[in-house]
Amino acid sequence: MNIRNHERIAQIKKLSRYLYLILTGIQYVLWALCPLALFSLWAGTEGVIHLDKPINVANLSLLQRCLMTIIASGVLLLLLNVIHHLRQLILYFANGDIFHKKAIDHARKALQNALIIYGSYVLSSLAMWSYIYITHQSFHVSFNGKFVFGLIIFCLMYVLLSALEIGRDLNEESELTI
Repeated sequence: MNIRNHERIAQIKKLSRYLYLILTGIQYVLWALCPLALFSLWAGTEGVIHLDKPINVANLSLLQRCLMTIIASGVLLLLLNVIHHLRQLILYFANGDIFHKKAIDHARKALQNALIIYGSYVLSSLAMWSYIYITHQSFHVSFNGKFVFGLIIFCLMYVLLSALEIGRDLNEESELTI
């Protein structure tokens, strides 16, 4: 079976082109808005940052602004890295190279960077809860489902990455037998 002429491959290629254009637009918007968001965090006098609790920017000290700017820069760079690797993965799909080794490497790198962002979110939530407990001597945990939803998404992504790796191995074996 010629994998490049298969009907499903043609559908994947068509959808991948649209996804590539969407991811390109998202990447350009992030590149344009990142400096503006970081500058407003650093120099802003009005506004509210919404984390677990709303924080008024005017009440932040210089050290807090520095730390938040560094953390936000790191998260934005990781997010841009995730989008870059997803774009490269989708570009391979648009060319019909679904089970290509480099495509799978891009999928793995995107998943790893996204896991770093998600892990940072979980750790910062724990740090925020600890800080509130230490300063206010009260512990209130609200459940909004973000943790469970993120865990489900990463489990699905890991399964899809495994399926791509199995497909690559099967594709290589079929090429060797022909």
